[in-house]
Order: sequence, then C-alpha cells, then structure tokens
Amino acid sequence: MPDIFTPVVTEAGFNAALAAETGGFSVDVTHVAVGSSGYAVATNQVGRATQLGLVAEEQRVAIQDARDIGNGQTDISFVIDGPGSYYIREIGFFLADGTLFAVASDPVTALMWKSDVSRAAIALELVFEAVNSSAIQIVAAGPDLTLLMTREIATVSAIAMRNALENLRLADRIRTITGEY
Repeated sequence: MPDIFTPVVTEAGFNAALAAETGGFSVDVTHVAVGSSGYAVATNQVGRATQLGLVAEEQRVAIQDARDIGNGQTDISFVIDGPGSYYIREIGFFLADGTLFAVASDPVTALMWKSDVSRAAIALELVFEAVNSSAIQIVAAGPDLTLLMTREIATVSAIAMRNALENLRLADRIRTITGEY
C-alpha cells in the first residue's frame, strides 16, 4: 500500500519536467491547493496521475517557504486561511503556469481539519521521485512562515504578560495582608 498523501506526478507534470530537462531549464512549482474530496488518485498504465485539477478545490495559495534538504527533498510550508471549514483530503502542487504537477489524496484519511475561524500553517516534506529533481524548482513567495505567525505569537505573549503582572499584583496584595515581605 502506498504511503498516505504521497504525491503522484501527473502526466502533464511529467511532460513539463521532461521538456525542462531536455531544454536545460527547470519548471517552477509555485502554488499548493487543498481540497475537501478524498479519493484514490487515478493513474495511467505508467503510474502517472491523469487528473488536471483537484476534485473539490477549496483554496490555492503560494508556497511561503521552501528549504532544499538534499537528495531531491524540499521542505515546504504554506498557510491556508479564509472562509470555509472542511477536512483537507486532497492536495495539489501547481506549476507557475497553472499546470497540476502532482496530486495526493486518500479515500479515508484526511490531512487535517481547516476551520474558518483560524489559519492552518502546513509544513510538508516534498519528494517527487518520478522525475529528475534537477528539472524542478520549488519557488517560495515568502515571507518565512515564522514571520506570518507574528500576530499569533504577539497575542499569546500579551496574554502571558498580563497573567504574570496579575500574579505579581496578587502576590503583593497577599504580602500586604499577611505582613510578610
């Protein structure tokens, strides 16, 4: 049984990578889309995905951060936010021209739950084994994901500081009442 959410390169993605390798350039994977439909990815006789898009695409975003690990592996991260609550059950990787390069889904398992009241920061280890990795470039739009989470970190820090200040006030009040200094 294949690993859950292992991307399957599409026929169009394979052809784009082959043309890039033959032509001496690379194809740019720039966007990730998530969807709410879960299924077994249909493949042709040579094992390439046959679909051209996600079955139930919910949102498409630019890749925020990409770090080349080596041996064809890239760690990517991106943020899904906005309206809509759904289980993320399919994910697609798109080239700069909008071509679906690879797709991953599972008929039973979801990657995660996306709520309409919060943002989902997603980090993935990405390896496309069906094509020469030198023909692919993962392009990040930035900023680094840690910068995107600044608002959340500031909110949590402010709450922690308010709690610490309140604890100091309570401790001072207890010392005043008990006469202990």
